[in-house]
Amino acid sequence: MTAPVIDCEGLVHIYKTRELEVVALQGLDLTVEPAEVVAIVGRSGSGKTTLMNILASVETPTAGKIMVAGHDLVRMSETEREAYRRNVAGYVVQNPMANLVTDLDALENVMLPMTGVSKADKVERADSLLEALAITGVAHRFPGELSGGEAQRVAVAIAMANQPKLLLADEPTAELDQATAAGFLRDVRALLRARGAVAVMVTHDHNVEKHADRVIQIRDGRTSTETRWREDQGTFVADEVLIMDRAGRLQLPKAFVERLGLRGRVRAHVEGDEVRIRSVEEDHE
Repeated sequence: MTAPVIDCEGLVHIYKTRELEVVALQGLDLTVEPAEVVAIVGRSGSGKTTLMNILASVETPTAGKIMVAGHDLVRMSETEREAYRRNVAGYVVQNPMANLVTDLDALENVMLPMTGVSKADKVERADSLLEALAITGVAHRFPGELSGGEAQRVAVAIAMANQPKLLLADEPTAELDQATAAGFLRDVRALLRARGAVAVMVTHDHNVEKHADRVIQIRDGRTSTETRWREDQGTFVADEVLIMDRAGRLQLPKAFVERLGLRGRVRAHVEGDEVRIRSVEEDHE
């Protein structure tokens, strides 16, 4: 059995200031299997950005376990973290221009992070990435001469320059129209398959969700639901399941709670092969 590329168990992250503590992650579990593209969704403050920073090894969890492509992100030294950020995880931030150096052309930008290879090999690898992302024509254009879609493709090429196992992308289609976004996501998926990499993308764009293998919703610092989109006679249909963590806990969607009027204490019992939940107040009606 092939090991997951990402394996997070019980991740906790607490931000401490002089006046208060903020628990950003509260026992989050997540696995990403080889060749998967996973979209992360959730409200502001749910823990999405913290998770991405931990996967990028920009931050270290307060508690829990996280392995990425065989690297223990809890116990790595700073030297190992630098190597991880350079070679294992490529990160595309939300603003595409923030990924680019303005006084270098597109080809030079893609070559910039490459280490340990000759100049000829750098050019060859950069050309290959631009070709895979269908932007060979912009190789000698500077960032200010690129459209939003072109800049985002160059940003992905930069993130993939050192052949990482993991691509992280924060709102990769936020500044793209629907048609441009669809083409971008299609080409990125093809690139990931060809390079044997996985991707985790934070998004509010439902089109990104439909190009992902799974959509994971984070709520209150934990994974709460998982959605898989499938196409049925030309229409996308969502199959949604709840995620139970390793301690046996799960979060009911807010819509379920409101519809059933659940609050405070609830009763749960097994009926056949189902678990049924009801409000304690129902016992007194």
